Amino acid sequence: MNIAEALKEMTDRLGAASVESSALDAEVLLAHSLGVERYRLLVDRTAPVDPVKLSSCRRLVARRCAGEPVAYITGRKEFYSLEFLVTPDVLIPRPETELLVDMALYYAAPGAGLLDLGTGSGAIAVAVRKNREDIKVSASDISAAALRIARRNCRRIMGDMPIVFRIGDLFSPFEGKRFDVIASNPPYVDPALKPTLQREIRFEPEHALFADDHGRAVLRRIVISAEAYLRPGGIVLLEIGHDMRDFILEAGARAGYVVSVLNDLAGCPRVALLKR
Repeated sequence: MNIAEALKEMTDRLGAASVESSALDAEVLLAHSLGVERYRLLVDRTAPVDPVKLSSCRRLVARRCAGEPVAYITGRKEFYSLEFLVTPDVLIPRPETELLVDMALYYAAPGAGLLDLGTGSGAIAVAVRKNREDIKVSASDISAAALRIARRNCRRIMGDMPIVFRIGDLFSPFEGKRFDVIASNPPYVDPALKPTLQREIRFEPEHALFADDHGRAVLRRIVISAEAYLRPGGIVLLEIGHDMRDFILEAGARAGYVVSVLNDLAGCPRVALLKR
């Protein structure tokens, strides 16, 4: 069997399992199994496929047919043009979150201190520090397993450890510290929506996805607590759900902030900016 034939087989299998991105996922998984870049599948489309690697790819496709996300199967996910290691211990970085990084890079003054709450894979913290070496980045997460992944990503992408990672719930590891920018992509999905979500979601860590009070509990805690950790003139950047514009405007105003909400490329409310 050559590459073109193998690619068709994998695409057909994924399509039969109702995987929406069957062609793309087949390319990613076959390229991963062969240890090549995706473009080589086209360039070498008539080349024979090693039977051992073909069997390996079929096993990966079976996992994808069962709903497991491609990022967990390959152990990799691109975010902000950087490749991050991901495991089921961390949320898979989403393209929508890149807007939060954009805003952090824009608003952070030279030499600013930034705190990333609930860092997970370290995507936000590492992307900010990689693009702005002057920013002093710290990050927290309640999961020791997640912090291990974040530290590995930091080392892989930047060598030495220019980011301070600490385990704990939100602000707790940084008592007495103040920052110019507080950023977070916290859990904000309503647990009541679990039955309606894509099947891939069930593979991701629930504590990084779901929050009480219709998904608002953690966001509310951050808004209420942030003042004690902000330097004068500091800002808070929060990723929010598409239906949370009114909530974050009200919660921020009650805490004494001026709040603005930016939409993502799909036109959905995505990042809230809170400042005094």
